[in-house]
Amino acid sequence: MNNYKSAFFIFLLFCLPIFAQEFKISGKVIHTDQSEVSFANLLLYKIVDTSFVKGSVSDEGGGFFFDNISPATYLIKASYMGNNSDFKRVQLTSDLDIGQIHVDSKAQSLNEVVVVFQKPTLQQKVDRLVFNIENTALSESNLWEVLKSTPSVFIMNNEITVKGEKGVQVLINDKKVNLPPEDILNLLNGTSANGVQSIEVITSPPAKYDAEGGTMINIIMKKNLIAGYNGAVFNRYTQGTFPQHTLGTNHYFKGEKFQTSFNYSYSDKKQLTNYTDITNFMENGAVTDTWISNLEVVDWSKKHNASVFLDYALDDRNTISFSSIATITPDYNSKDYSETVIREPNSPNTTGFFTKNDSEFSTINTAFYLDYDNKLNDKGALLTLNAHFTYYDYDKDQQLETDFYDESGTIVDDNDFSTINRQRTNLYSLQADFSTPLGQKLNFETGIKYALTSSESHISQQGFNRNQPGIDPTEDGNFIYDENIYAAYASMDTKWKNWSFKSGVRAEYTKTKGDFNLNNTKIGNDYLELFPTVYFQFTPGQKHRFGLNFKRSIIRPEYNKINPFQVFQSNNSVIEGNVDLRPSYKNSVILGYTYNKDYTFELFYRYHKNSITIFTFQDNESKLLRFTTDNLDRELAYGLDFIYRKEIVKSWDTYFLSSYFYAADRFNDRDTRSKIDNGMWTLLLQFQNNFTFLEDRSLTANLNFTYVSPIVVGNSKQEEYKEWEVAIKKNIWGKKANVSLTVSDLFNQFKLYNTRNYGDQYNISLYRPDSRTLTLGFRYNFGNMKINSNYKDKDTEERDRL
Repeated sequence: MNNYKSAFFIFLLFCLPIFAQEFKISGKVIHTDQSEVSFANLLLYKIVDTSFVKGSVSDEGGGFFFDNISPATYLIKASYMGNNSDFKRVQLTSDLDIGQIHVDSKAQSLNEVVVVFQKPTLQQKVDRLVFNIENTALSESNLWEVLKSTPSVFIMNNEITVKGEKGVQVLINDKKVNLPPEDILNLLNGTSANGVQSIEVITSPPAKYDAEGGTMINIIMKKNLIAGYNGAVFNRYTQGTFPQHTLGTNHYFKGEKFQTSFNYSYSDKKQLTNYTDITNFMENGAVTDTWISNLEVVDWSKKHNASVFLDYALDDRNTISFSSIATITPDYNSKDYSETVIREPNSPNTTGFFTKNDSEFSTINTAFYLDYDNKLNDKGALLTLNAHFTYYDYDKDQQLETDFYDESGTIVDDNDFSTINRQRTNLYSLQADFSTPLGQKLNFETGIKYALTSSESHISQQGFNRNQPGIDPTEDGNFIYDENIYAAYASMDTKWKNWSFKSGVRAEYTKTKGDFNLNNTKIGNDYLELFPTVYFQFTPGQKHRFGLNFKRSIIRPEYNKINPFQVFQSNNSVIEGNVDLRPSYKNSVILGYTYNKDYTFELFYRYHKNSITIFTFQDNESKLLRFTTDNLDRELAYGLDFIYRKEIVKSWDTYFLSSYFYAADRFNDRDTRSKIDNGMWTLLLQFQNNFTFLEDRSLTANLNFTYVSPIVVGNSKQEEYKEWEVAIKKNIWGKKANVSLTVSDLFNQFKLYNTRNYGDQYNISLYRPDSRTLTLGFRYNFGNMKINSNYKDKDTEERDRL
């Protein structure tokens, strides 16, 4: 096996075709009076779809250049202090000096804001889909709303998926956002899209990225190409059963060598969620009694989200950058009220119990990144160094009180206990990347990385007054878990005529060690794995594009799922950790065809070994409903995706996604240990309609529909669900501000109904969030808005395991 891996690695590095070619465009910006223009802005567009390619700034002598540009036909435009050049058309087949670009020397007033939004554009690269939103209407919303409109991205129950596949990782400027899913939601909801250039959907991440996870969404923040400052304040009010409020601000500044952006939001939310669990406890195949639990959860939270990005150009070749992303929850309260009714077969009498669960917790999650970029030569060689540190702090206190009643409704017993839970996690990483052209037809990239995770958890539970099988609360436990990852990768990419090719391999050696003070059993693992990636793209003409890619990846267990603790959420439901969780491996293949840029068909196949999921199962002996994270034997999915995106008329464009696939999860029954296959065909639909009204296009509307037919979820079968959303937005005050109105789950149809019926398991769960909400939004832009936007004013891109 080792010889096979070595041979495969050598093949990818040295046996790839050599076809790539990129060139340099240079020139000089001058006024019409022949004086040189320093620090003018240069914009490069593709003529085929007028999509933005790259920006540049002229030096003190007016000179400028664009490097690493593929052969094609482009448009170039220069601007300076509100003065613009005409577009210059260039046909690039080799290094090209286009000479002078003239900018009108007549001064212009900046007391008027002129921003005419264009349509978002799509760019299909060999290994990713790039959704350019800069200077579009979408840039006036928040990142969460942008993701809802991004092709192939599908929001399922506030979880980001790509065409139905879960486990999506979020990156900002190629930096992994190491936040739990609920914190990612808050971060994206609280961050304006005004500073975003594009959204990259990377369905099969190349070797440069960590092998952890699968699909990635990379949010590329735009550079403020023109010197100056601008900012915005925004306010959103959401009304469901309870109110929710978010207030935030964004700021952007660029000087001669220094540029920065800062984003901050504060949210105050109160939310209602309802659950129903129906458990038919069984013995010898017959139902002995049925427990019906109705739970109402009221969550109230205050959260702060902030991010900062700083770039400083030491000189023309060296840049140092600092960035930080933080989510702080100083106060989160949850009050759960439930009643469980116990019915016996053929008996009209019932017993049961009431449970009140009060919990408070707080979190601090901060990440810091330091980057250094060095352009080694004029041919495009680049060296990048990165250091990263994350600190995660989680504190939770829980008080659970249960009163039992008899057939007459009289309280006959009680059970009160408390839980204290603490978790501290530190993440460190160091990374070095090197890329360079090899001749004129090949690009080579390689790098190394070291990552260390150090996590310590503590739990203390007191007050239990019962003794029964299956009940083993951790009265006072400590769990320490360390993970070390050593990684190296190499990849090559090339372009030749109508072909694009990219391939690479990543090697990761992982060593884990755990220590549980109540168990002397050795906890840990170490393993070395290779993760190859291969991409092909063939474009025989302007109307046809074919693509093929393959990717192998790993999913490691989340740190809090490894903790060997048993934590009760009610008197008969318990969440349990699992120190025996194994990493899972996923292989995926996608074969795609696009016609005329508007119609895309993709055949896909995914095989996921040891897939990690949450099992809900009933313990018939102890009368418990248990929630345990465990490994499936395997997860299999294959099917066909169809994507349609078209501007029907100038004021109406639409996006349609259909995914029809077969998914099957194979797992072991906990009692009989026999293998059970849980599979079915599923249809997933997403339909988005975007409308523009009024002569100045200042009024926009969106109508979105989501539908998911019955689907497999681990050991459950989930019934169909659907959801409608409508949004309206109006620009006001010369487009310096906008107001918006959004109604989510318009017909109050969203709910999740799951059934588990096999062997001695027969239970049902119903999840009903407060999903029908009305949101009012207001945003005001200030500062040098014309300077920020004039280049497109009239012209048509480890922590989530905490």
